[in-house]
Amino acid sequence: MKTAFIVITVALAVGAFLAPPFPFIYDGAMYYDMARAMAERGALHIADNGGVEGAAALTKHLANTRDGLVYPQYPSGYAFIAAPFYMLFGMRGLMLMNALSAAGALLLTFLIGRRLFDERTATWAAVFLGMATFLPSYALGVWPHALALVIWLGAFLLAIEGDAAKDKRARLTMLTAAGLVVGAGVNIRIDAILAAPALFFWLRLFARPQDRLAPLALLLGAAPGLLCASYLNDLKFGAFTPFTYGAEAGADSIARYIPIMTAGTALLAAVWVLNIPGLLAKARSIKATPAVLYGALVIVSVAALTAPPARDFLFNLYVLVINLQAHNAYHQVGVEPDAYGHLLFWGYPKKALLQSLPYLPLIAVPVVFFFRNRHVPAFALCFLAIGAPVAFYTLNQWHGGGSYSMRYFMPALPFIALLSAWTFVKLLDAAKGVQRQQVLLLMVSAAILYIGLQEIGKAAPALFAPAALFPQWLVAAVLSAGVLAFLMRPASERIAYVTLNAAIFAFAYAGAINIVEEFTHEKTRAEQLAAARDVSAPFSSNALIVTTLQHLLIPAEQAGAAVVAVNSKTVASAAASAEAFAAAGRCVYFHNSLPRDMAAPYMSLTIETQPIWAESERFHRDPRLAFFLLSSQRVDCAF
Repeated sequence: MKTAFIVITVALAVGAFLAPPFPFIYDGAMYYDMARAMAERGALHIADNGGVEGAAALTKHLANTRDGLVYPQYPSGYAFIAAPFYMLFGMRGLMLMNALSAAGALLLTFLIGRRLFDERTATWAAVFLGMATFLPSYALGVWPHALALVIWLGAFLLAIEGDAAKDKRARLTMLTAAGLVVGAGVNIRIDAILAAPALFFWLRLFARPQDRLAPLALLLGAAPGLLCASYLNDLKFGAFTPFTYGAEAGADSIARYIPIMTAGTALLAAVWVLNIPGLLAKARSIKATPAVLYGALVIVSVAALTAPPARDFLFNLYVLVINLQAHNAYHQVGVEPDAYGHLLFWGYPKKALLQSLPYLPLIAVPVVFFFRNRHVPAFALCFLAIGAPVAFYTLNQWHGGGSYSMRYFMPALPFIALLSAWTFVKLLDAAKGVQRQQVLLLMVSAAILYIGLQEIGKAAPALFAPAALFPQWLVAAVLSAGVLAFLMRPASERIAYVTLNAAIFAFAYAGAINIVEEFTHEKTRAEQLAAARDVSAPFSSNALIVTTLQHLLIPAEQAGAAVVAVNSKTVASAAASAEAFAAAGRCVYFHNSLPRDMAAPYMSLTIETQPIWAESERFHRDPRLAFFLLSSQRVDCAF
């Protein structure tokens, strides 16, 4: 097993040097800016006013301005970790960091699985995580997700080891260390804090219900990381809190989650104060007929689910887990319905969690075993690790933004893999194994079916999204029927064998989905890199470029050009910067017609109506290569 992980790590590291060295979306470009600023200047801010008198701060999307400096909305801890990688290998260094993090996530998933269950389950979980989830799509790009995932898993492993420690001092030390890792994770991605309530509830309700010190040690350990995040946010935004994206944050603002955080904190306090397991035991001891107890449960459940908040939550859960095409909360640039009403991201259908992982029904078996009082602490930890991110993002139907998959559910993937692997091992044992030829046939069949359906979708646009999404429902439905039959007759070798084959097909289909998605990512990034090189080729250190497509100007910035991104909130300051640069004798370019039209009403200088074009054999007259000059600079600044 050790050799396998070494081989995987080396393969991923090599992949980081073979994949296109370019971000996938704006987010990646911002993380690149963060790493570059820290590596080259030791700074948290990514830009100032370009050294031009009278110019405003050169703002960008996903950033805030303060005291004439531009700060990224994202936590700054990423910059400190990523800077050495950038210093060594540039953009590829950031990809290498993610590749190593993905390898670490596989190893930690294995270690957690071995601690909670057994080595077979742990091995299969690592296989499923690496081959049948969307982890590969985030292993080679410029994202924070793989790094955040390895930190998340590290916290869970430390908590598990702490719970298992026989010595009280060792236990509290390990749990404090788990908290330290959680706090550190908040400096990478804010949602890393979700590990804290998940582990808190696990310790208090399942692992150590009589130990009130254990969850406190966890929270105490998280404090330094939260204080660090608060300090950095105070420097950037003037807000001493770990939970902010700054005053200028848009759709990603977490302000809407403040009431939820407040309620969650109150719930943590109540669970710590009250002896919940004891209260449940007393409730079970109340003399009442099963009919009365079940009747009361049904009444309470119906009353709760008919309340509007519960209905909304269940609908959101359906959208994000089952059918993202039912999404109706909001849209954003690039995430929009097509002519047939299908929600697409950059022309490809957005997938709910089940549509990436059609083997999800396997989790039903651990759920049943949990309620049968078997493996309760182990299963509870997995359920909480899955439920924390899923429930949090379900509250606002947040669909993952610029991605094909539900990337905000990445922290759940290792634990979904663990529970699925546990069921898979049970099926293997009950079915007394399966022939390798049969496995190969199922895998090839799944791949051929998936690829064939994609070709059908390309040929018939109305079927494009249904062919890419809806077969997963059928795969999951067949597997669900097998799982139900297995639960009803676990001793039946035939039922176990059929269900096992359905599970293998579901895993293979998920593998086909996510491997094709990874190739789609690489193809997209390669196209964007080629476009960026052509778009940026004409520019020198003299230029100011006003744009809405800041990621395509990365090569121009590397050559010394200044870039300011414009939107409805920043257009006035961008126009002021353009005039200041022009007054300083610096060439100013408006990147395609949208920034030109947005800035024109705020400027005293006239902008040309006819574009000049960056040369490109591949993209020719693509609008991304169109630039508009100030009339006063028509001669001096033309390409």
